[in-house]
Amino acid sequence: MRVYISVDMEGVSGVTRWQDVITTGQDYQRARSWMTADVNAAVAGARAAGASDFVVEENHGVEMLCNLVLDEIDEAVEVVRGQPRGGATTAAALDSSCDALMLVGHHAKVGDYPGVCAHTISYGDYQDVRLHGRSVSEGEIFATIAAQAGVPTVLIAGDDVVGAEMQKVCPGIEVATVKRALSRTSAAIIPPARAQGLIAAAAERAINRLRAGEIIAPDFTSPFAFEVQLRKPLSSEARAVIGERFREFSILDDRTVAFEHAEMAVAYRMAAITQFLARQPHDIRSY
Repeated sequence: MRVYISVDMEGVSGVTRWQDVITTGQDYQRARSWMTADVNAAVAGARAAGASDFVVEENHGVEMLCNLVLDEIDEAVEVVRGQPRGGATTAAALDSSCDALMLVGHHAKVGDYPGVCAHTISYGDYQDVRLHGRSVSEGEIFATIAAQAGVPTVLIAGDDVVGAEMQKVCPGIEVATVKRALSRTSAAIIPPARAQGLIAAAAERAINRLRAGEIIAPDFTSPFAFEVQLRKPLSSEARAVIGERFREFSILDDRTVAFEHAEMAVAYRMAAITQFLARQPHDIRSY
């Protein structure tokens, strides 16, 4: 059984604030180790239930998406990191060869209070990211990419807010709650050493329930209609370049760009590059 693990940083055990997930924060190096240990816990739990093949893909947008501590990660896993990856920005290895998706260290979506570090794709650039008119999380996007490939999402490890959110998107998903959100930048945490035991137990249950047919891929509606609302107005240069060169995108107003695609992996890529279209309209060839 091949398990795909998407790992982000804001939802890992121990993390409570933005400073924990950026390179200048006093606990960033510790958070890298917490992130790696949370992944190892998910791998250990899934392995105890019979999974034998693991691919881990980094999803945290710092240091060119290279945050895991490779000297500490389970030696049996394959790790995908760095950018660009030639496919969906942080789901390049998620395809039909996988039997299950696990979301480790993921966070609540934009607007979800009091989710720890809640945002979707880009906190700095995006005011909102909407799918079919409603705010959407990165977890739901990943679950939908997986569902289109026939892959069920079996585990979410993060705070209580993202856990409740993903239970609505993926009924039956196993939840490992590693902290209770108090605000965007505070939480009642479970110390990482104990939280990792919770993750391992949830991952083991998830694989056992998957084998029993109790967890299936969620339903979805395609094509996927997105709107990305930016925090800052589009410059006249960006509006001109989008209109002339990127006809897949429509400008709804001075801060909102819309697009749609039948494949969620492509729609996700389009949502991710919107920030670069807005900031660097002439310099996105590598994305």
